[in-house]
Amino acid sequence: MHDFMQKMFVFLFVLCFAVAARAQDLAASLRHCTSSVRSIAPDDSDYSDLNGLRAAIGGARIVLLGEQTHGEGSTFGAKIRLIKFLHEKMGFDVLAFESGFYDCARIWENVEQGGALSQEVIGSLFYMYATSVQMQPLFDYVQSEWHGGQSGADGGQPGLHGQPGANGRQGGLHGAQPLVLTGFESQHTGVKAKTQLFDDFERFMRKQQPAALDEEWDLFRRVSIATFASRDYRPSLVERSRFFAKLTALQRLLNEDGKVTDSLTSSMGFWYQVLNSIESQTTRYWQMVTGNEVSVRDLQMAKNLIWLAEKAYPGKKIIVWAHNGHVAKGMSSLVTGSQPPPKGEDAFVPMGATIHHYFGSRAYCIGFSGSEGSYMNYVNDQIVNVAARPAGSIEGTLAGAGYTYAFVDYRRATGPLRQLQQATLADYGEARGIWPEVFDGLFFIAKVSPVERTGK
Repeated sequence: MHDFMQKMFVFLFVLCFAVAARAQDLAASLRHCTSSVRSIAPDDSDYSDLNGLRAAIGGARIVLLGEQTHGEGSTFGAKIRLIKFLHEKMGFDVLAFESGFYDCARIWENVEQGGALSQEVIGSLFYMYATSVQMQPLFDYVQSEWHGGQSGADGGQPGLHGQPGANGRQGGLHGAQPLVLTGFESQHTGVKAKTQLFDDFERFMRKQQPAALDEEWDLFRRVSIATFASRDYRPSLVERSRFFAKLTALQRLLNEDGKVTDSLTSSMGFWYQVLNSIESQTTRYWQMVTGNEVSVRDLQMAKNLIWLAEKAYPGKKIIVWAHNGHVAKGMSSLVTGSQPPPKGEDAFVPMGATIHHYFGSRAYCIGFSGSEGSYMNYVNDQIVNVAARPAGSIEGTLAGAGYTYAFVDYRRATGPLRQLQQATLADYGEARGIWPEVFDGLFFIAKVSPVERTGK
């Protein structure tokens, strides 16, 4: 018994030594590629603490900003400060949301015509963005940049791409071109999509392809709107067949590759992407997809974003706002729980993977995470506590090193960071992965806090 206890003591001593050594190696690996960030306050315009992030982004054209959950106000604040930095100091002037492709186009055209952004977003931008107190500084900023610059005598607005309009206006309050808002979500779930999409679409078709507005168009419109309104809706088999026949016919009519020269809703390419998004949404909602259904959604989101980058805003630098799970450039190394990730057609392929493949190093993907705190569950508005992350995790190591806020450039990662490590991807749930294969960078917030709802 004495010999057994001695052996156990030696074993536990060696094990503890190995764990401590691994923790030290991870801490050293993180120090090599981590820079401290002073503030996540949206109104803090001293950006000297973001030099590490500036260097990491470099000449990238697309910067993707993730989030663990749609209900964490501290991340919203951090992202707003980064957006202002990217806009004012790095020449990014398009902000693309994980919100409806059509909804955001209509929101923005209404703002161009004098609408109040904070009101236009209600019911049409994803509701946790539209109705969170922490988002209001962003809406105010975008509005002030758009309407606060020098105007000509006619009081008009700049053109689609942020270039000076007929009034000769040169830019926003900070000298940069005004920040343009758009969206890439492939689902049509907003109020504007449900009530105005087909009015705009029909107006366009009357000018371009009036013969297409036939009896089958009426069925296509009715079935689409019913699907937008309810995921449980199912057309009859006959209606479904006619629906897809009309969809295919419309896609053939509108499939052109020209750049947008005026508004999005007057562009043939825009309506072609709307049709493709309707196809993605209906096949998913009607359970016609084999393999991972969410991958279908993310693929069309990626295609919408690529179209915005190449056709609507060619040459413009774009900021993407979405969930960590959508912006991730790959998830094949991730393990959550005791089961390995699905393989083959059942594997989830995030939007970010397609963007990474298309843009390569011109896209820089930043995940967001924290060490402890709380957030709001966006489904039921309940506050969820985040337990302190373990010392051996990436977040626990950063907290243990004394960082309140930090940025990790995973592209510079070496050693242990290129191996499986504990961290979190979504809702602060445990995961193990090779994180530089998931994100290009990580924004760390030691203590996270929930959003506050505006009551709208």
